[in-house]
Amino acid sequence: MSATQPLVATQAFSHGTVECSDIPATRRFLSEFLGIDVVRPLPEAQYMWKGGPWSIVCVCVEGDAKEQTPQNHFKLSVRTATEVDDAHAAALAHKDEFGIRQVRDIVNEGPIRSFQLLDMNGSWWEITNLSQAHYDALFDKAA
Repeated sequence: MSATQPLVATQAFSHGTVECSDIPATRRFLSEFLGIDVVRPLPEAQYMWKGGPWSIVCVCVEGDAKEQTPQNHFKLSVRTATEVDDAHAAALAHKDEFGIRQVRDIVNEGPIRSFQLLDMNGSWWEITNLSQAHYDALFDKAA
């Protein structure tokens, strides 16, 4: 929603990338714990998708994947604050089963409830009840 003409006329996001050290374990975490759709079109990579026009490519690296900081995270939305609580309880209960390294406490910012977890590959995930309407309104205001 920029007021100036961009130098590159991009049409859409295609994908971004993250690293993983164990494709089958990562796929299990993504699909069975986070509910993300995963396909593996290449031996060294799998694509994760949760609807929309773009995806994230999870590339397998030799050795350990680089750990990210909590500020560099993926945010996944659930419908209600209660679902955030349920996700937090599930993360604590299944931490060892899915290789979750850390589960942070739930945070409340007004009506928004969320928590972060660090997965086996050093990627941070935030589970929140923040809806798509929030982002729609944010970008409508920026226009």
